[in-house]
Amino acid sequence: MKISYHTLGCKLNWAETEELKKELEKMGQITVPFLTDEKITIIRACGVTMDASKTTREIIRRAKKMGKIVIALGCLENKNLPEIDYTLPNNEATIEMVMNIIESEPTQKKTKTKATLNRTRAFLKIQTGCNFSCAYCIIPRFRGRTESIPAKEIIKKIKELEKEKYKEVTLTGVNICLYRDDKTDLTGLLKKILKNTKIERIRLGSLDPRLISDALIKLYPQERLMPHWHLSLQSGSDTVLQRMRRGYTAKQYSMIVEKLKKRYPLFSFTTDIIVGFPEETEKEFLETEKFVGEIEFSKVHIFPFSPRPDTLAHEMKKQIQDSLKKERCAQLRKTSEKIAQKFIKQFISLKKPVLFENKQEKLWEGYTPEYLRVTKKSNRNLHNKIISVKLDKNNLK
Repeated sequence: MKISYHTLGCKLNWAETEELKKELEKMGQITVPFLTDEKITIIRACGVTMDASKTTREIIRRAKKMGKIVIALGCLENKNLPEIDYTLPNNEATIEMVMNIIESEPTQKKTKTKATLNRTRAFLKIQTGCNFSCAYCIIPRFRGRTESIPAKEIIKKIKELEKEKYKEVTLTGVNICLYRDDKTDLTGLLKKILKNTKIERIRLGSLDPRLISDALIKLYPQERLMPHWHLSLQSGSDTVLQRMRRGYTAKQYSMIVEKLKKRYPLFSFTTDIIVGFPEETEKEFLETEKFVGEIEFSKVHIFPFSPRPDTLAHEMKKQIQDSLKKERCAQLRKTSEKIAQKFIKQFISLKKPVLFENKQEKLWEGYTPEYLRVTKKSNRNLHNKIISVKLDKNNLK
């Protein structure tokens, strides 16, 4: 049966969709582009913000209007939408439902198909759930408490990715710093991966500053561990962080950055920042803006605060006006882009290995270990190749 997939949100969602797709392809199902000639479309939802929930609803309705059987899972806030045929909790239940649908159509051809490699980087789920209760976060409502994938299973999956010719794997989860398999924590898992696999690049998903250990930091630099962390910040103001219930200070965050940059001066940091959290003053916002400059992020993902139901922040009385949130977001975005350009300039004239992924018009695009986007003009097929490139202001984005 022809099946399409549409994934919204985080890298964990993408990892789970990739796992589901592989399992269904092994069972003979054919993957086709979203909203083409598929019988079933599987939509993995995101509910982290109001906009994400709205986009999820729009996509579900669009698919149903085109006559598809709609299966929805993931962080789905609106489980009772009439356009959803089946709301399912996980991949296992989805596979079972797909097979039930196929069995109900006896004339359906059971055509075998081989999965095609359309990515160079794989997202691999190592953990899900979170034991914290940040004031703004709705994710624990969807994902529950932390659960980890056994290390042996992760090693096995990475070896499968190697056979499929993937060059890079990103270890992802809701909070991968909570990873625990018996006595193996995230640091121990990385050591096992380095020892037991040969995949060329290992990258980490979003990291929690509360749980960064010196042991983890001391693994760097290492040729196969990419010198880039997405280290979640949310605010550079200690008073805002306290209201958010984040459990760390700006100083503690900066100490992590300092330790890593001592070991590798060009270590790259990206982050998320919420603007307009309830009660945020002009002074607190400016503290965040100043902190962005001090850290020198290579990229900042900026979000206006979005009150989510059943969270502490949703009930806070001093909500910030949307117009002011919009104004502050624009200001911080402008500042962060200047800071990013300052960071990127340090790489000009350096040679870096770039993993090329795809071609846009005449230019191939890929990423350095520091997760900087690089373009290269070539008539050769550079897909999934790691090539040393001298960086300049024209090819460095």
